[in-house]
Amino acid sequence: MPHGECQCRIKVHLRMRPSSKPSAALHFDETKAMVRIDVQKKQSNVGGPPRSYTDQIVFSLDSVIQTTNQETVFDSCAKKLVEDVLQGYHGTIMTYGQVGSGKTFTMTGDMKVYAHRGIAPRAMHRIFQEKETKPEAGIRVQMSYVEVYNEGIYDLLQTRGEPAGSLMILEENGLVELRGLTKMPVENEAEALKLYFEGEKLRSYSDHSLNQMSSRSHCVLTFYIERRTGIRTLQDVTEAKLNLVDLAGNERVKKTSDYRGHLRREAMAINKSLTFLEQTVYALRLGQGYIPFRQSRLTTLLKESLGGNCKTVLIVCAWPEDYFLDETIGSLRFAQRVKLLRTTAIINKKLDSAGTERRYAKEIIELRQELALKDALSGHTRISYDELTEEAKTELRNKIEAFITDEKELDQIPVENFRQVSHSSIKYHVVAKQVKELLCLFKEAHVSIRAQLEKVLAEYGLIPPPEEPPPEDSGVGELKGHGFHVGIAPLDARPESSASSGQMSPGAKRCGVTMLTYKENDVPEGVWECSSDIRNDAFLEFKNGTEEGQQQEAIIKSKEGELQIKRRYARDICATINEAKKEIQGVKKLIKERGIIKPDDCAELEKRASLLTRLRSLKSAYHKAYNELKTVKVDVEAVQQEVRDGKEMLLESFYGWFQTLAKYRGQETEDFLASVA
Repeated sequence: MPHGECQCRIKVHLRMRPSSKPSAALHFDETKAMVRIDVQKKQSNVGGPPRSYTDQIVFSLDSVIQTTNQETVFDSCAKKLVEDVLQGYHGTIMTYGQVGSGKTFTMTGDMKVYAHRGIAPRAMHRIFQEKETKPEAGIRVQMSYVEVYNEGIYDLLQTRGEPAGSLMILEENGLVELRGLTKMPVENEAEALKLYFEGEKLRSYSDHSLNQMSSRSHCVLTFYIERRTGIRTLQDVTEAKLNLVDLAGNERVKKTSDYRGHLRREAMAINKSLTFLEQTVYALRLGQGYIPFRQSRLTTLLKESLGGNCKTVLIVCAWPEDYFLDETIGSLRFAQRVKLLRTTAIINKKLDSAGTERRYAKEIIELRQELALKDALSGHTRISYDELTEEAKTELRNKIEAFITDEKELDQIPVENFRQVSHSSIKYHVVAKQVKELLCLFKEAHVSIRAQLEKVLAEYGLIPPPEEPPPEDSGVGELKGHGFHVGIAPLDARPESSASSGQMSPGAKRCGVTMLTYKENDVPEGVWECSSDIRNDAFLEFKNGTEEGQQQEAIIKSKEGELQIKRRYARDICATINEAKKEIQGVKKLIKERGIIKPDDCAELEKRASLLTRLRSLKSAYHKAYNELKTVKVDVEAVQQEVRDGKEMLLESFYGWFQTLAKYRGQETEDFLASVA
């Protein structure tokens, strides 16, 4: 697991609104963070009149809060997450519940009373307190504020005078962004609170029987925090986001008396988006292959918070009265499903090439100083860790050439800075740059001499083929070290041609799958009647002795090298695909072995969800590698065709050169080639 990465479960807290008539069916255990609800039901399938019985529903949460103290709510639910955001993790705090249950009061609070400030103002205070107390961290803060109203996303911090318009959602590499979103830089808490109040004035509110200031939209307040950690010369830059989400409350029209047209439409849009949110949570809990994040604007914005790189806290607000018991049970069931979700949070480090370069340069200097001190204490003062100069390389090259020509012995080549130092039970090797440079120069000298030798032997025809030589009248083939030969196959070995009476023209040649035919009238007499060895010697002369032949041969070799690299890359991709396929089969086998899992078995459900997440990741990697393999195959075929075209062009140029010289010199091919040799 990378440094700073952690698998974390979504934390779920319950806050009960104070009521003068609490329901007797609700029982709270704040110590164990449990809620028990006694539901009265009727049983009529046993004969006789219906009889009442009590059905108990138990919900397990992370904490149960029954206080109006806003500071206690912040400390128990949000403080730890805000601290994590300041360390570089993404974080999200959401409030969920029925209309009028206290969600906006929990998130925003009563701004007229300082003690009743909500989570958002207290989080601002903690962020800017960190900024003021640690100026060396260079903390920079930006904020944005948006609302989702009737499936439209609106910017609450837009520049004054600009018309309000719905923002567009962009999704790239799994990250969701809003085109045109205003991100305001803020320097202190006062500026942040001022912008926050301005955004609050633009929110959509309305009144009904349950709440005089009911929010009619989902709102997301986001702080973007950039921070530097470490000493001034070697700093890591982290970027984190804190999302404060105030969800609109689900409501029933018959309980809120919202029979007016626009209120009814708003309630329908709110309930629809919250229904899509529950469907998304349910799909995440089951580990389905497709997660419906794009069903609504709200689920799209919460994609990273529910199943991505983020630490998330959900605060469920409920109204503990008999009249709202059904809504309370529904909210708690949603909270129970959210509690099973897990996210993967990492410290978000920003790439800083200049800072990384400075860090590496300083580390190199420190390591060199440490090595020099260690060598001095061990008595090895001649060891150098600096780069070799051009003068030193030239001197080494001259000594190697003298050693190769037997003018100097091996002992005269300096290798004194290759040491094996032992100190008590610790043994380590010091391999200096000079020794590595020696090996490289030896390789260069060896390759150069070998190339010159092969060229000389090829010119005189002294290189034996790797296999038995072909007969005199052999077909066009490939010989290692000689390129491809241009001998013509015997007449009885050639396939019949539709353009002739069963035999090919003497002026025909074969190159791979390509057939080039020349008219007999254009070929000087005696050119094609010579032996294949003579034609092959002439071909080597053209390929190695003419500028045109050398250029075309170089192009062919370059394409063949490129083809070899692409084939090796394709083999590596095939190995990756096979490994992914094996792992997919293994994970499927584990899922199948678990069989049917009971809905109340949370541990097994979490294991199954983890396996399904792993299966999705493996399938994604498999499809990605498979698509990449198809692309590489197309590239391989294209390069193969380029190699064939290059060989065809080389043969065509050779025959033109061969015919032209034979024609203008006016002599038989045997005499002509003898004079050329």
